[in-house]
Amino acid sequence: MFHHLSLTALFTVLVSGGTIWAQIGEAPRTGRQPALGNAGLRPNSFEPSKPVALPNRITQPVAMSPDAQAVALANLDRSIAQQIADLAKKLDKLLPDELTVLTKTTGWKTADQQALVGALRAGDPTGVYEAWVKGNPLDTAGAELAARQTDAKRLMSRLIQAAEKNPAALQRSLSDFDDALSKVSASTPSVSQLADEVGTLKTWIQARKLVESAIPGKGTVARLPTGDDVTLIFDPSLAVGTAIVLSDHAMLIGHDGHASLMITKGNAAEALGLPIVSGAPLASAGGPELTDGVVILNPLSSRGTVNYNINGNHYVSRPGMEQVLAPQPNGRPWVIEYDRGGGFGPATYSLTSGTYRFSPTDRGWQLFKERFDLVLDNSQSSQEFNFVFHGMAMTVPAGGRRTLTSNYPIEVRFDRGNGSEFVAKTTPLNVGTLQIGVNPSDNLWDLFPTDDNVRQATRVKPFNANSPQKR
Repeated sequence: MFHHLSLTALFTVLVSGGTIWAQIGEAPRTGRQPALGNAGLRPNSFEPSKPVALPNRITQPVAMSPDAQAVALANLDRSIAQQIADLAKKLDKLLPDELTVLTKTTGWKTADQQALVGALRAGDPTGVYEAWVKGNPLDTAGAELAARQTDAKRLMSRLIQAAEKNPAALQRSLSDFDDALSKVSASTPSVSQLADEVGTLKTWIQARKLVESAIPGKGTVARLPTGDDVTLIFDPSLAVGTAIVLSDHAMLIGHDGHASLMITKGNAAEALGLPIVSGAPLASAGGPELTDGVVILNPLSSRGTVNYNINGNHYVSRPGMEQVLAPQPNGRPWVIEYDRGGGFGPATYSLTSGTYRFSPTDRGWQLFKERFDLVLDNSQSSQEFNFVFHGMAMTVPAGGRRTLTSNYPIEVRFDRGNGSEFVAKTTPLNVGTLQIGVNPSDNLWDLFPTDDNVRQATRVKPFNANSPQKR
């Protein structure tokens, strides 16, 4: 048999975060039961294990393994070598060959022509300049042009050798070649046609350096780099959905179906097509989920202190405090009595299960019964969002929304996407819509209040003060 205890056992708790004080009503308890000898076993009831929401998927990046690094470098080297070969062919068509150069040496001494040919074949720009000036002292401009063209060809040969034998020298070799082209382009405008090819080659060589400098991870899973300044390499040789972490500041992302490799900077999660939401996410829940009993709130917005009695026991509720009363035996209601202030007289209400809120009105303090309505907005995401609400596993479809309703502050429990961080979020009074998105601070799923968080006041009705229920 249950025995009702005095409410003087109530105590106050400060909820972390500094926003809510709570007064908790102690639930009825039973005393020691006498032994009943060899009486038959009585049935026991139990609560099945509460469901756990299905994991929420975040494109899970993999660490750069030694094998993946070797494959990536091989693919990059193959593409870089082909680009350099194509660039060399185009350069040969744009710059004059040996015979074309010799047509400009008519009237030179044979020895001077032979010296020029030797310098051209050796790829010696200084020798070309000296031979040209000796053969035609009045044509220093021609000597300068021939020397620069020879230097461009020489540096192209060095770039080809770097691709074949010394990839570490590629970046420097390409930089020197690009400088040589810029000097030639002033007198040979057609050379400027190679600017796009050189720019693309620079991108691939930069990507190769990032992959080569990556430290292979020991596991198969890695965390997405955080922040908005991550170097993102979109590789057309990798399947879409592939995400390989190179470092805390660089990622390799599958870009199959596109013609060229691209390097940019940005947020890794956003680059993978996840909905990034800025701003502060909803705070984590400070206690167990409420699904029964009575909750009495005095929100911060009331800016007033309320004195009231519960079943004859006096309490004081300051702004930002809440009181939780456990269900009474046999479903009996709790009875609240308080002075409405301003000469409006006392009010007495019988409280059934649910949440009640004090609010100052033009008729003094009123007690409103709350209904919480919440919309989970997943319209910006291409994948479903899994969560638990009132002990039930639920889903918000990709690109859709779901409305939740409760007589208590709504608590949503969900996996944040890394398989190990299961969190509970509780809504304050004024939240109407929560945006489902990825928190850029850690690239995991979170819930964010939106700008249109306005409760529907028509769903908040005061008690009927004309027919109070006395105990």
